[in-house]
Amino acid sequence: MSKPLIQIDHLVKKFGDNVVLNDISETINQGDVIVVIGASGGGKSTFLRSLNLLNQPTSGSITFEGTNLVGLGEKQLDSVREKMGMVFQQFNLFPNMTVLENIKLAPMKVKAETEAAATAKANALLDQVGLADKADAYPASLSGGQMQRVAIARALAMAPDVMLFDEPTSALDPEMVGEVLKVMQDLAKSGMTMVVVTHEMGFAREVADQVWFMDQGVIAEKGTPEQIFTAPKEARTQDFLSKVLAQ
Repeated sequence: MSKPLIQIDHLVKKFGDNVVLNDISETINQGDVIVVIGASGGGKSTFLRSLNLLNQPTSGSITFEGTNLVGLGEKQLDSVREKMGMVFQQFNLFPNMTVLENIKLAPMKVKAETEAAATAKANALLDQVGLADKADAYPASLSGGQMQRVAIARALAMAPDVMLFDEPTSALDPEMVGEVLKVMQDLAKSGMTMVVVTHEMGFAREVADQVWFMDQGVIAEKGTPEQIFTAPKEARTQDFLSKVLAQ
């Protein structure tokens, strides 16, 4: 039986009077690959960013590895976030550093790894994401797909217990999407716990253990990819899928 890694209880997030997340309670177990789908504005990114408290919940709790993150001081929160890798739409690489330097910076600074150990790990991760030949390149010389793969390698360099992906392919040209999804697919196969917000339905269908459909701040329906894509129960899930799959 896999153990709960993240426990979400009665999570509410409001921006002013606007309720963006409305009383969500869910469990993410170790090794789960959860893919969150839904129309823009349904609360998906806010939900993801609440898991590591980049968005502070209005009420409710987020428990990660037995610790309730809500109410933790910034220092304690930072040490928890080290175990939660995050990949955004934008790559946020340091332009004045080489690819290798970008990846080994946090392990050396935050975890006090030696340069030799951090370099060895960074090179292994570059190999893993198919960019072993780009160690000495600068971000400006890379394609969007390559930059996003470096961003994934950088997040993995901290040896996180979960990886959070916020629409990691939405800023990419179509021909680059596949190379990033392939890295994520391999990561899922390796047993990494992942929560992925994406519009890539093929990825959701192939890789997810569970698909969560979000709409108007709630998880309106969840199930296996088979259940969600072939026999969705909720009218709003059916409506959303009929639109996106018809494109």
